[in-house]
Amino acid sequence: MSKSSRATSRGAVRFAAVAAACLAIGAGLPAAAQDAPSRLSEFGPFTPSDEVGAKPDLPRSIAFMVPDSGIQYYADIGAAIEQGAKDAGVEYSIVSAAGDPVKNIDQINQMLQKGVGCLVVQPIDTAAQAAVLQQAIDAGIYVDFFVTPPANTQTMADQYDLGYQQGKAAVEWINENLDPATAVVANMSIDAIAEALIPRRLGTEAALTEGGIKFIDVPVLHATPDEGFTKASTLMQSNPEINVWIGPDADILQVNAYLESAGKDPAVDKIYLTGLNGDTGNLDAVAAGDTFIKSTWAFQNSVMGYAMGRLCGDWLDGKTVPEVLQVKGTNLTDAGAIEEYKKVIGDPASQYELIREGTQGGVAFWGSTSFADKDNHITTIVTGG
Repeated sequence: MSKSSRATSRGAVRFAAVAAACLAIGAGLPAAAQDAPSRLSEFGPFTPSDEVGAKPDLPRSIAFMVPDSGIQYYADIGAAIEQGAKDAGVEYSIVSAAGDPVKNIDQINQMLQKGVGCLVVQPIDTAAQAAVLQQAIDAGIYVDFFVTPPANTQTMADQYDLGYQQGKAAVEWINENLDPATAVVANMSIDAIAEALIPRRLGTEAALTEGGIKFIDVPVLHATPDEGFTKASTLMQSNPEINVWIGPDADILQVNAYLESAGKDPAVDKIYLTGLNGDTGNLDAVAAGDTFIKSTWAFQNSVMGYAMGRLCGDWLDGKTVPEVLQVKGTNLTDAGAIEEYKKVIGDPASQYELIREGTQGGVAFWGSTSFADKDNHITTIVTGG
């Protein structure tokens, strides 16, 4: 097969995989929702405005609703939201469900009853969350829901491409360091968190399949801090041949802890761990170079979180906010790359201004909305392209 044929075939597989996942998601949505924009290319550029329109009569506060605040990814984003909220004159709180979806719904309902201006919500039970978040939107509360509708602003990434690129990098490491015929990959998939995340697994599997690499699907919930350790300790008993792990940073950090507790030595044992999110602990591990964690596909979490805090203030002030907040992952593999990355994320206020101008490389705004247009909110899962 020629190179162009392989590229065409890969593109066709990608389109079919993503389309199938999105059709499965869209099947349960009302017809009007299915007709709404669902790809980045269907949204215009964000148009910032300092003009003040209609304002909601709501408390100047923002709550970050997370599955478990003990997970570093959520803690990192929360700290950045707090900084952005402070600069916008907004009171911040983080609310942890301790891994309990029912508790999460109760907590969101409690915030609505108490009174809140803005909600930033991580998925844990998207169907149940959607119902209560629709109530929040109808009440004029600003809702940023990660990867899933309904939302005034949906935070998203090109999940298929992230998964594909992470899998491709793993294949490259395998080819350089192992006999591909003996490589076994544990791919920690997060389909259960939200249907919008299914394309990430499909992308990773496509890259591994293209490379002729054997893999095992390992579903995780990314809802408790020790999940990765528990999964690894159980899986390695039945599959001791696993020598590559792919997954979210929090789980990968715990897999590394398990391997070291089991007597594995990064200086001797050829084992590859690659995470995704850009958690502080994983950045430190990659920079140190003395663990099994060889890379993290990092989002600019401090820049993203800071923007969320500032956007809450803009919503409450009657100004425009984006309909979509897109984040992009960068593969960080050594101390030098992480040092440069930290320079960017270390000044989120300056980066926020670049986002508004449309010139920031890791975070982008798409479309424009405001409180006056609250009924015209995001009703579909937004994908790349």
